[in-house]
Amino acid sequence: MKNLTKIVRKISITLAFFVVLYLGIGLAFHMKWKSELATCREIRRAQGEFVEPEVFGGILGLVFDVTNWPIYSWANIYHDGTLFATPCTHPETEKDDIRNVVWEFGRKLQTVSLLSPNVAQEMEEHYSDIVSSDLLEQWENDTSMAPGRMTSSPWPDHIEIKDISKNGLNKYLVTGFVVEVTSMEKVNGGAATQIPVQIVVQKNQGDWLIAEYTEER
Repeated sequence: MKNLTKIVRKISITLAFFVVLYLGIGLAFHMKWKSELATCREIRRAQGEFVEPEVFGGILGLVFDVTNWPIYSWANIYHDGTLFATPCTHPETEKDDIRNVVWEFGRKLQTVSLLSPNVAQEMEEHYSDIVSSDLLEQWENDTSMAPGRMTSSPWPDHIEIKDISKNGLNKYLVTGFVVEVTSMEKVNGGAATQIPVQIVVQKNQGDWLIAEYTEER
């Protein structure tokens, strides 16, 4: 009887350990996925898209994610090729890819100070993954032609896209505005200034890169 009790106890402890481990992984999965979804929603709002309200949020969403994370993980990887799938990880058209590139570039504009003595290094660090090497080299050789942050305030916050049109083989023309803000607009919304911009995005070895960039100041 004592041996049986010991066996049952060991089995119970083992099961408890795996349950805690399972739920712990589920909680980590939930937190990371929520973070990715929140980032995606922010991107879509900045692009002027309608962002649907969450269906399974709060406690209900937490319970579903924590208890069903293996199913969600498998479905995300199967359909999107990533563990934490969002509407931003499966663009349906080339234009969605273009929007993502331009939005990401607009978000990075404020990270490059054009008055910094290390401006070329900053451009290489922040722009190289979404700007063609030829255009990046032009900016590094003549920083007066480069986009970025000119003053402490206002600063470029994002690019508002107005139109995306085909402009040749594997090439699109994007028109819109660089939206600059101050601390006041950051709190209350709106724009301090809007700078018209034209951007050519071209596919290079499978990646969409900014090949031309013109601001109308």
